[in-house]
Amino acid sequence: MRVGIPLLMVILLASNIVSASSVFTVEEGEMWVDCNDCIIEISKDDTILANGSSYALDVDQGQIELKSYGEEDYILVLPGEEDWPNQRPSPMQDSDHLNIPTQHLCPCELGISLEGRVTSDLPDIIHIDTVNVSTHYEIDLLASSDDLLISVFAQNLTNEWLVESFEVSTPVRYQLTSTSLFVQHDAVTGEEHRIFLQIETQSPRSFYSINLSKYETHTMYELTQTNAVVEGFGPQVISIPFNHTQEARIIASDAIISQQMFIQENSMSNPITHQAGESNIWAMPSTIQLELSVATNKSWTIEYEIINHGDGFENIEAPAMLPQTNKTDNESWPLLPLEETQISGELSLPIMDYVDVYRIETTGWDESIHLVQVIIEGDVRNLEATIWDMNQDLWIPLDSTNASFSMKSITISSQLGLGTHFLRIQLPNGSESLPQEWGGNASVYEYTLDIYYELVDEGEEPWFPPNQEAVTWGERVRWILGIGMLLPALLLAWNLRMQRNQAAEILENKERIKWIQDRIREVGAKQASKDLGKSLSGLALLEWEDAIQSWGPPMLRHMTEGIDIAAWSLDEQLTDDGSWPLLVGIKVGAENWEIAGMRFEAPEGEPWEIKSVKPRLLSRNDEIFLDQLSAESRTFVQVNISGSASMVSVHISGMVNEVPMAAKPSNAINRFQEEE
Repeated sequence: MRVGIPLLMVILLASNIVSASSVFTVEEGEMWVDCNDCIIEISKDDTILANGSSYALDVDQGQIELKSYGEEDYILVLPGEEDWPNQRPSPMQDSDHLNIPTQHLCPCELGISLEGRVTSDLPDIIHIDTVNVSTHYEIDLLASSDDLLISVFAQNLTNEWLVESFEVSTPVRYQLTSTSLFVQHDAVTGEEHRIFLQIETQSPRSFYSINLSKYETHTMYELTQTNAVVEGFGPQVISIPFNHTQEARIIASDAIISQQMFIQENSMSNPITHQAGESNIWAMPSTIQLELSVATNKSWTIEYEIINHGDGFENIEAPAMLPQTNKTDNESWPLLPLEETQISGELSLPIMDYVDVYRIETTGWDESIHLVQVIIEGDVRNLEATIWDMNQDLWIPLDSTNASFSMKSITISSQLGLGTHFLRIQLPNGSESLPQEWGGNASVYEYTLDIYYELVDEGEEPWFPPNQEAVTWGERVRWILGIGMLLPALLLAWNLRMQRNQAAEILENKERIKWIQDRIREVGAKQASKDLGKSLSGLALLEWEDAIQSWGPPMLRHMTEGIDIAAWSLDEQLTDDGSWPLLVGIKVGAENWEIAGMRFEAPEGEPWEIKSVKPRLLSRNDEIFLDQLSAESRTFVQVNISGSASMVSVHISGMVNEVPMAAKPSNAINRFQEEE
């Protein structure tokens, strides 16, 4: 058995009077062509095999060419090498069935196509599938060359029965829009059973092509589109978000529809049935969802649109009366924005709405004057407008202004005080125009509101006591800001204190080089290097001679009136890259040194290269940029240098009173002096 999607090759072409030609690759077997008022010519290797308007033809494997002459379309059926059973199995007997894709909402483009050839003595038996309570099938006969009898049988575990059958006595053309040969099977039973399709003919043989579709019904589908065209098959339920300001317009429907609305969360309205065609569904108060139940056992199409009928920017239904008191929550009344803008609204008589009341909020000084003008346009010829200037304490109108239609619009102006006021738009005697039932046929008056506002400040600017919450948070913020501003000073004081403590510790310890060696043994070279870096800032706080004594006799010393230089060689265990650690101290005289730099020169051998500097300073090759050395300042720099030379000399240069100046000791430090 071979089943595919599709198994059938059906070609439907429109040809002109001029010949149309197509080439097909075919298997060995028998083919069938049919057309109305045209001629089909089939050839192979430039040899005409047959021509005519309807005929069957045996062909060999290979390519054939088909030409059509005339204005009518034609069909071409190439049967596959099917080997369908010729007898239905017993209810207890196993049988292979087709795997037909299940379709839900459409467009319905799935399904499978079958083609074949039956003879008068050998029908085709096709096991469609196993079905349940919600399964529907659609069986479309696409084409046949002669008469056919198509029967649908059902089997359970013990019995078999005929579900439906139809007979065609003449050949059938391939017509997508035809319904005369449309058959569906509604398998709504209390148990699962399997379905068989039996195809037979009274003619010597008949070609056929059939399309099978499977649908899952009695299912709910949630749609979120505000307008859509929905296609489906069989009984289905469509759920659409819906609120009390909306209307669902069924633009077109070819099925009977039953509507129900969810009111709040656990209540439903009574069902209302709509016949096929157009219909309008108006939401009830507190509606949150609309359900449309399609009642048909056929294919159907529904086109709908959700229309909003809310008022104002909030898109809510404006109440028909004023709030009862000045304490009433008035958020349900749409607010008219006082900035120059436009909003829309409507009076919807189908939902008993013939009065809309809008809220106006004014702010400012107690004696200020608020000038408000509203221009109402649209379907307003029969409407009236009123503005109430409310007494904020007694909650009664101090004054009211009325206006009606004139010159294409309603223009209403009023002078208001401070507080909450209201605009009413109504249809006079509107209760007489209401329908007898909710959502009945009645008029809808759509309008737009253009608001213009002018504020005139008069009197004294009022003083408002601060909000207690604002006072509390203001105090907290002041504390936070105050602490935040003090933190840098506290950190600076703490840093200075730490440096003084380090200086005192250094002053007590006169053998810092030995101290470094001890720290290396105690905590390791890495931690000892960190401790040395931290002590440099404290070292600069000591008197110059005290600082020198704390490190012992310098290995290099250069003293002049303008600058004093001292240098020591440190334990090489402080580094982990084989570089040479040095400590250099600089004491500046009475003049500032600008653009100062320090260079480490090799008297012999290759130049030195600086690997690291503490504190962090700019360096390049064998030079360090010191920037400005202030008068009487003391600076200590720990530097690691790398190279193969055995001696190093320190050279300091800069500008003193805009005059180039340099200081270079006459001797150098020998890297291996201690070993020697």
